[in-house]
Amino acid sequence: MRDRSKVLRLLNDGWCAPGEQLIFLVGGEHKPGWFGATLGNTRQVPYLPQQDDGVQPPWPLVNARLSAGEFLADEWVHDPAVWGWFHTAGPARAAAQCGDALSRGKHFSWLACTNRRLAVVVEADARAEALQKAAEQQKPAAESAGMLGGLFGKAKASKDSGQPQPPAPAGPTETWWEIPIGHVGRFTSAERGRGLDPVEFFAIQFGDNSSLEFRLINAPDLVETIYLNLR
Repeated sequence: MRDRSKVLRLLNDGWCAPGEQLIFLVGGEHKPGWFGATLGNTRQVPYLPQQDDGVQPPWPLVNARLSAGEFLADEWVHDPAVWGWFHTAGPARAAAQCGDALSRGKHFSWLACTNRRLAVVVEADARAEALQKAAEQQKPAAESAGMLGGLFGKAKASKDSGQPQPPAPAGPTETWWEIPIGHVGRFTSAERGRGLDPVEFFAIQFGDNSSLEFRLINAPDLVETIYLNLR
């Protein structure tokens, strides 16, 4: 996982099109936790995408009571393991697709906004390296099972184990999701939580009435910066 300055350089050098200006980039150490989700009448925290590569992010576990659904409103704000939340009527809405891509990319995913688009960008090469390590760690167990069952058993174990296979070579970054900036309704900031210690959140309201929010220090300043650059 790279630091923000290195990802910023990669995007400015090869990802942004001519005339495209990068306005903000959020990820890395500033995305240290899971998403929760409200999909229609269903709530899930942490949100677990259907397509999961098995790589474990360096994040703490969500509070067990939250995972069991034992909360009424925004009590999840006070669990630092929950970084953000998206609210949507269904999986086809923009917030759901954005949140799913950020969740699948885990600690390798970044939310990038330019004067033309909002996108989820993933450090593809770092993710591929993590997948390679995961495959190598699981390989000895699969080989042992194969030896016990003979050559046929080994071949069958390799085919049917369902273990992650070494990924194909990857470039530095991949775009996993994006929409034109005109499909964003507005950017806002708000204080969330209960008690005397509210938490600053940055929120994206999409044109399809879905929304995505995450904790961010100085969120009002980012909102101001965005609109200054989108004039």
